[in-house]
Amino acid sequence: MADTPDPMPRLSRRGTVVRTAAIVAIALGILVIATAIFVYSQAVGRFEVRRVALPTRIFTDLFPLEPDLALSRDSLIETLGRLGYRSGTTLDKPGDYAVKEGVVSIYIRPFKSREGDRSEQQVSIRFERGRIAEVLESPGGGAVTGAALEPELLTSVLSERLENRRPVKLDQIPDHLVDAVIVTEDVRFWQHPGVDPVGIGRALFRNLRARGVAEGGSTLTQQLVKNYYLTGERTFRRKIVEAFMSLILDAKYSKREILEAYLNDIYLGRDRSISILGVGEAARFYFGKPVTEIDVAEAALLVAMIRAPNNYTPFEHPERALERRNTVLGLLRRHDKIDQQTHDEAVEKPLPKRPNREKSGLASIPYYVDRVMHELARDYGIRDVKGRGLSIYTAIDLEWQNHAAQRVQAGLLALEKSSRRLRRSENPLEGALIAVDVPSGEIRALVGGRNYERSQFNRALAAKRQVGSLFKPFVYLAAFEPSLSGQNITPATLVNDSRFILKRRFGRDWSPRNYGEQYLGVVTVRKALVDSLNAASVRIGLSAGLDGIVRTAHALGVQSELEEVPSLILGSSEITPIEMAEAYTTIARMGSRAPLRAVRFILDDHGRVVGGDDPVEAVQVFPARNVYLAVDIMKAVIREGTGAGAGRQGFRKTAAGKTGTTNDLRDAWFAGFTPDTLALTWIGFDDNAPVGVSGSVGAVPIWARFMRDVTEGNADRDFPAPSGITFTRIDIFSGGLATPFCPPEVVRNQAFKAATAPSFACPAHMAPPPPEPLEPFDPYGLMPEDLPHDPTATSAPPQLEGGIFRPEPPPTTTLPERLPPEPEPPATETAPPPGLSGA
Repeated sequence: MADTPDPMPRLSRRGTVVRTAAIVAIALGILVIATAIFVYSQAVGRFEVRRVALPTRIFTDLFPLEPDLALSRDSLIETLGRLGYRSGTTLDKPGDYAVKEGVVSIYIRPFKSREGDRSEQQVSIRFERGRIAEVLESPGGGAVTGAALEPELLTSVLSERLENRRPVKLDQIPDHLVDAVIVTEDVRFWQHPGVDPVGIGRALFRNLRARGVAEGGSTLTQQLVKNYYLTGERTFRRKIVEAFMSLILDAKYSKREILEAYLNDIYLGRDRSISILGVGEAARFYFGKPVTEIDVAEAALLVAMIRAPNNYTPFEHPERALERRNTVLGLLRRHDKIDQQTHDEAVEKPLPKRPNREKSGLASIPYYVDRVMHELARDYGIRDVKGRGLSIYTAIDLEWQNHAAQRVQAGLLALEKSSRRLRRSENPLEGALIAVDVPSGEIRALVGGRNYERSQFNRALAAKRQVGSLFKPFVYLAAFEPSLSGQNITPATLVNDSRFILKRRFGRDWSPRNYGEQYLGVVTVRKALVDSLNAASVRIGLSAGLDGIVRTAHALGVQSELEEVPSLILGSSEITPIEMAEAYTTIARMGSRAPLRAVRFILDDHGRVVGGDDPVEAVQVFPARNVYLAVDIMKAVIREGTGAGAGRQGFRKTAAGKTGTTNDLRDAWFAGFTPDTLALTWIGFDDNAPVGVSGSVGAVPIWARFMRDVTEGNADRDFPAPSGITFTRIDIFSGGLATPFCPPEVVRNQAFKAATAPSFACPAHMAPPPPEPLEPFDPYGLMPEDLPHDPTATSAPPQLEGGIFRPEPPPTTTLPERLPPEPEPPATETAPPPGLSGA
């Protein structure tokens, strides 16, 4: 009998396969369930957070309307345009304005302020010579005090990006706008479950016929999911996740809730460099009105831009925008959402004109917002403002911000046109400008680069650069303070501006050099600062002491660490522009320091003040008399020294300032101020390549044009002298008291602290010797030694010295003739030690 095969091994193998398949299926099921739970929690959680989150908004402060305010009629109309006010012939409701015979009448909207709610108000404003002459109650009333326009929205923050967004309820959105979105973007929105198989099939068929992407198959829900959670990558995995989330949201929420969220978050272009999200903000931006008031043609234009906002914007591409808008109107007519007459009237309506708010310089606002965010974290402990519903009111002046950005851009372009070497497509020439209201310490404008969209790096706040001779005022202030320098150094003290080599025990010898190797010999301290003489300044700094210089810089507002090395005197330390702006503001305030600030106050989502309500107390950190001596000399920097180019650019008000240029001409600086306004400018390359121009050539023109813009119409006034200051006429070369024989061009009325003015007469311009007597004998019988001495014939005091150094021949020992100011001098070293540079 033959053996039969045993069936057990075959059954055993089959059972193993079944068990394995079952395990795999269970594992896959668990994985799918876990994924579904995770996706569900993510989709629902984020939707809920986004839907109920309130954007934190950053505003200007209220815009005062008061007599004698420097404001032209055109500037006011421009501001009204940015705020969305409507021009007309009558004032029917808040938000209207009318212009008649040079008088601007405004129906001011109600708004919240630090003092509380402000009610609506009608006023008429008359102008004279670029200023408000009077503000009257409209119509035909008396004078009004305290009138103001509502704050302007700069940006809002709901996510990681800056955005302008005005959430609205679906009931506030006109039906014709809702209809236009549905017929254009998702005609089966009310029927499908979040994903539309019919729409996907139709889009696939049309794309195959067109042999390209002619139509998308995404529903409104899928677009919302992509905006909320996903990136713009085009992958199969992303489409699967998108579809899954869309099904979940459609099952969880009503169609109206999904549609409302979509209309509040759809991207509809850019306001300068800030995203416009939602139809509420878009209606304000493109039409200057709330979304409740837009008509059929305007609704169709908004929907036309959904596909590609930057390609269909009416301001940049009006032909494309008009064609696309009319396509949307055709879809509304085809689906019987509007009648033929409405369609024809809407097609004939012109596109909106570019609004007055389109100032190119206002694209720089995000640079200012960076400073606001920094202060919120540093001063208020608010490190994350996203979705908190705060209202942050700032000190920005949009006119100043616009001028600042435009002057930086124009100045850089002018430099690039003047030199082919400066024209670089990659890593172009950059600049920064900070403007401060001196009395309050508030930052009115801040520009951290030439183009925010190209580079978000904020050089005004974060770029640590060598400051060159911009540091020298700190050196001279330390020298003027006896408790720091141990000496009574005055503007008339003499110092040797000859070439020398500083002998150092540890390290190589160092020799600071003047620009063009021009040395003036014996000069006054005043002359050394006015013409930014390096050799003389190093002698002054060594006499004053490095420790005192560092303490002075820190007291004024420099926070960066400063190394106590001789090259510090010439600005070898790396310091940010915002630190230098704060230190120079302290100088402009005569030694009274108040931290620079951009934030004025903060309201929570209920309108309560939560920060910024306490007044900022200034602290006197340096003696006012010493600061005034430096400011008095720095006025001459602009009149006759390295900043004299400011006058050639049209700025002629009383101001003080200082240029700065670093080794190899890598950085160019200028900081200057009036009693009311300070501005600091910097230019350079991000990779620290040489620019090839000094502060006089590169930074002064930008500063001067900006200051001319923002101070036009303001009265010119001088810096008030503190008590204990006297003025004495001196010869600026010899430091001696001016004599009748000193040429007028070398005589200045110089400030001194009381009892420190020079007591000797100018030795360079003495009275001519008396003529020889006719008689060879003295009729009174006096011997020559008995004759009275000429009191003006005293000799000059000894020269100021400091440090251990030896002169390098040939030294200059005679007083020079008056020389024209040179461009800002960089310092060099004969043998530069590591980490040291003269600037």
